[in-house]
Amino acid sequence: MKIYVFIIIFLSFFQVAAQQQESPEISVETGKQNLTLSQPFILSVVVKNNVNRPSVQFPELKGLEKRSASATSTTSTISGKTVLVQTISQQYFAIEEGKYEIPPFVVVVDGTKIKSDGLTLLFRKGEKEAVSTEKKEEEAKIVASEEETASDDVFLSVRTTKSIVYVQEGFALRMSLYVAKSAPIEMDFYQLDTQLKSILKKLRPATCWEENVGIEEIIQREVSIRGRRYTEYQMYQAMFFPFTRQTVSFPAVGLSMLVLNGQPGDEDRKKSIRTFYSKPTRVLIKPLPPHPLRDQIAVGSYALREELTKKLLSSGESLRYLFTIEGEGNLATITAPDVPASKAFDFYPPDVNQTVRRSYEKVRGEKTFDYFIVAKQKGTYPLGRYFQWIYFDPKKSRYDTLRSEKTIQVVGENLSNVGLAGDKSNSIYDNIEALDTSGDYVDYQTITRHMTNLVVIALLGIMIWIFRKNHIFFRNLQIKKFIFF
Repeated sequence: MKIYVFIIIFLSFFQVAAQQQESPEISVETGKQNLTLSQPFILSVVVKNNVNRPSVQFPELKGLEKRSASATSTTSTISGKTVLVQTISQQYFAIEEGKYEIPPFVVVVDGTKIKSDGLTLLFRKGEKEAVSTEKKEEEAKIVASEEETASDDVFLSVRTTKSIVYVQEGFALRMSLYVAKSAPIEMDFYQLDTQLKSILKKLRPATCWEENVGIEEIIQREVSIRGRRYTEYQMYQAMFFPFTRQTVSFPAVGLSMLVLNGQPGDEDRKKSIRTFYSKPTRVLIKPLPPHPLRDQIAVGSYALREELTKKLLSSGESLRYLFTIEGEGNLATITAPDVPASKAFDFYPPDVNQTVRRSYEKVRGEKTFDYFIVAKQKGTYPLGRYFQWIYFDPKKSRYDTLRSEKTIQVVGENLSNVGLAGDKSNSIYDNIEALDTSGDYVDYQTITRHMTNLVVIALLGIMIWIFRKNHIFFRNLQIKKFIFF
């Protein structure tokens, strides 16, 4: 009886442990704590084993101002197994120099509260800085884009960073409410979640690929427009990549606010709802210039980084070659180079690793194709013959090619002259493509998990049966004893 209980406990613990390994892992990381005024304090949330984009709400830190946010996702595919790590970061800038004591705080990730210990931040002026360079640049952009509407005390803005783009070229969209510091008005948000769902449904174009940071909260900061101070409430920002030639139109949208009428302190102040409307805007989409592959290639500004495990090897030996495409653009559209067949090498399908860094105005990152290569014939081979990748650069308005600059030297006899055990075949890898791989994939991990569950259920049934049998036995024994006495 004891052995059954032990087995059940062991298998149950094993099953729970296996499930915990598959559940998302969430941690909070803090950046440097000794900073200058131009440097942000960075608070990051790292989420592992979660295929969905996490929703994150960062705390307000007293004395610090929230500004830019970013999200980085790293995807590694090795032997068919995919590992995903997502990092969402929020930047905090100090308004003035000094020491900031930050008490323990909470970050909310997909509704789960993650507690973090308090810390001490020290901000000081740099040698030649008085105001953050980033703040100056951002306010300059705001002045340029909002000067027409800055005469209003309160206005809703929906703006894009570009008015004309190529197909697949990215542009940023931001929606903000601006309230003048001197405006004689008191307001509060009214049913914001419901309103935002309706507004974003109108703003998100169906003909674009969307990349956003994933922070679902309002970021408040002070800006200057035409010499007038405003409080900006950022409510939505994202990058869009159009995949058709259709013009992307953003209609005028309205945001209703709860307005308090009367002077502060009056007991009979009344509340009313006032709606503020944005101006419609649009982005024109230009087709790519004529090219045989223009419907298949990626668009962006890219560079090549490559790495070889060895440059000199003997025929029959193998090496690994990393072809990394890095830069700015929609990395989801990047595919592996089309490697031609060769008598000198056997090229195997690559493992793929990808890192994407998302911010308000840029999507940057890198995508690495890790090739396993077997040399078959001696000689000197420039890899540029085999590894080329064509793309369109929207900044230069022309097509370009990333071509390998590495060279491999193979020594020794050709595999076709070596043979194995008298066999005259060209390579031990010949005809590998003829192997039948059409059979159904068998997921042994899932089968093992189901079998474990069945064993646990069966053992539970046996245990219940033994308990019932013993219970009936002892009850009959008590009845016999009663009759005997």
